[in-house]
Formats: sequence, structure tokens, C-alpha cells
Amino acid sequence: MEMYIKYEPTEKELYVKYEPKAEQCAVSAWRKLNKLPLFPQVALVVVPTAAYCSGKYNEIVVNNAEKVYKVASYLPLVLTEKIVKVFGEQTTEMEPSVSES
Repeated sequence: MEMYIKYEPTEKELYVKYEPKAEQCAVSAWRKLNKLPLFPQVALVVVPTAAYCSGKYNEIVVNNAEKVYKVASYLPLVLTEKIVKVFGEQTTEMEPSVSES
């Protein structure tokens, strides 16, 4: 436990420092991939499936942590809301505006 207390501030500092850069890299990669032929169509199929699986994973981890396996509380959750927020903003920027005639 002492080791955790000793390194926890360092871990939090690194997370705060590098998380925004990691998000920028992920969004940049997503934009570049969307320019490839067929990728947007594949993403339309894969993304909902990945979102469903991520939600199920989070549900299982939380339920197991609360009821059965305390070790499950150490498993990371997929931050689906944050993913939707970061990529959702980028998606709306990329969509062409539709003008009403």
C-alpha cells in the first residue's frame, strides 16, 4: 500500500500531462483514416459494435466488483462518454453542412 501512496501523485501528474496529447493523436488518426476509401463504411459497422461491447464490459466489471470479485474493482473501465465527446465533436466538424433551399 505504501508503494501505491508513493507513486499515486506521479501517476496522476503523468495522466494529466499526456492525456490531452493522446486524445489529439487519436483524433488526428481518426481524421486520416476517414479519408481512406471504404473506411467510413467500415466504421459505420464496427463503431456501434465496439460501443455495445464496451458498454457490456463496463457493466460486467462494475457488477463483479460490487458483488462477486473484489479484484474486478482494479480493472479499468472504458470511458465511453469521453470517447463519444471527443470523437463526436470532431465528427460534427467534418460533416458537410446542408443548406436548405
